[in-house]
Amino acid sequence: MANKTAWAAGNGAGLTWTTAFKTSATADLASLPTGDTVLSNNGAITNGTALDQYMDISVRCQIASNTIAAGANLALWLYALLDDGSTYGDGQLTAGTQAAKTPTFPPCAVIPLVAAASQTLLIGFYQGIILPPGSFLLAMQNNSGFNFTSTAAQQNCFYRTYNINLNA
Repeated sequence: MANKTAWAAGNGAGLTWTTAFKTSATADLASLPTGDTVLSNNGAITNGTALDQYMDISVRCQIASNTIAAGANLALWLYALLDDGSTYGDGQLTAGTQAAKTPTFPPCAVIPLVAAASQTLLIGFYQGIILPPGSFLLAMQNNSGFNFTSTAAQQNCFYRTYNINLNA
């Protein structure tokens, strides 16, 4: 009998990239100003039954052609549902409403952006975010130095979940 550990697809989203923020006509990320944060209005990610351990994030957002400065990034927060069953995280953000606020607790991911001229596509990946049990929403802050374009379909943030299989 071989004893080894291996990754296993999550019981929630699993290894299928799943939309984290609305991309329809009422998109969360469309025209997101630099410095602003938005809490996902795509519905809570439920991890009460699935009890997945890890999450990866994939981001592709567009701006008008500009020069990205060193240190520019996209920051993400995990806004856990609190004991009252209606408040997420620090309670200062409303789902789907962009706000010039920074959450009061550390981000779960900071995705650095490529510092270069003539950038239009902001691309990034973050792996191994530890998930809490229960429900949560994601929040994203645009720290690129430029506003996202208004086309909802050009602003994408996806997640996938997985676990460790100790009996592979």
